[in-house]
Amino acid sequence: MIDIYKNNFKEEENDNEPLLISVEEAMKLTGIGRNRLLKFVKQRGFPALIFPHKILIDRNQLPIWLQKNYGIYKN
Repeated sequence: MIDIYKNNFKEEENDNEPLLISVEEAMKLTGIGRNRLLKFVKQRGFPALIFPHKILIDRNQLPIWLQKNYGIYKN
C-alpha cells in the first residue's frame, strides 16, 4: 500500500519543492485525512515541526515514517 504513495513523493531533488509542507499538502500527497494526520503529528517521532499556529511536515521523512509505522497505528 505504501508503494501507491511513492508516485506522489518525488525522490529526485527539485529546488522548487519545499522541504517542509503543510498538513493540507501532506493530505494531498498521502490521501490521509486531516484528523488522522493531526493524530500522527502528536506521536513521538513524527517528522513535523509544531508551532503555535502552524504545523510543518518534513516532505522527505514523511514516506519513511509511514513505511516504518505501517500497520502499527491504533485508534
